[in-house]
Amino acid sequence: MKKFIAMAVFALLLFAFPFCKSKTDKPLEDGKINSVAEAQQVAKEMNKAVEQSTDRAAQRKAKGDTLAMPYKNLQNYLPEINGYSKDGGPKGSQMNLPGMGSWSQTEQEYVNGEKNISVKLVDYNAAYNTLLGATTVYKMGFSSEDDTKKQGAADLGLKDVAAYETIYKDGSRAELIVIVADRFFIEIESNGSNDAELIRSVAKNMKLDDLASK
Repeated sequence: MKKFIAMAVFALLLFAFPFCKSKTDKPLEDGKINSVAEAQQVAKEMNKAVEQSTDRAAQRKAKGDTLAMPYKNLQNYLPEINGYSKDGGPKGSQMNLPGMGSWSQTEQEYVNGEKNISVKLVDYNAAYNTLLGATTVYKMGFSSEDDTKKQGAADLGLKDVAAYETIYKDGSRAELIVIVADRFFIEIESNGSNDAELIRSVAKNMKLDDLASK
C-alpha cells in the first residue's frame, strides 16, 4: 500500500514540473497543476484518500464483512428510470480469485425509443485494492474540458459518495461514475441524450445511502 502511495506521489511531482508557471504557492482551483506546491498539495490529498479507503476496508474486515455481496442481492439496487423501460432482465456474475479476493457485479439496460441507458454496479468489497486507484482519482475532483466533452466532479449530496461525470457536447452521450464507500463502483451511461440531471437522478434512485452504510 505504501509503495502505491509513493509511486502516485512521485508521478504527480514529475507531472507538475513541465506545467509550473511560477513559484507562487496557490490553492488548486482550476483542476490543473501549475506549480510544485500544487503537486505536493494534490499528493497530500491523494495520500489522505488512500488512507481513508484502507481504514474503511479494515473496519469492514474487523466486523467479518469480507465477501462481496452476491450478485442477486446487488440487483435490488438497480433503479427504475422514469420514461424508460427495462430491456430484458438484469445480468450478473461473481468471481472468487485466490490471492486477489472476490467481487460481484450486475447490470441492466433501459430503453426509451432511440435512447438508452445502461447501469452497471460492482462490489469490490473483497478486492478493494483493485478499485483503489479509481477511488483516489475520482475523489480528487479534477476537471477538464475540450471541444468534444466536459468532465468534472458531480455533487450528489450524499456522504461517502463521490461522483464524476462526462458530458459530450454534441448531445449524444453522458456518463457518470459513482464510488460508494470505497467499495461499490457504479457506471451509468446515457446514449441519445447528454442530460446531466437525468443520469444524476438515476444514481440517486439506487439506494446509495444504504450502499454507503455497508
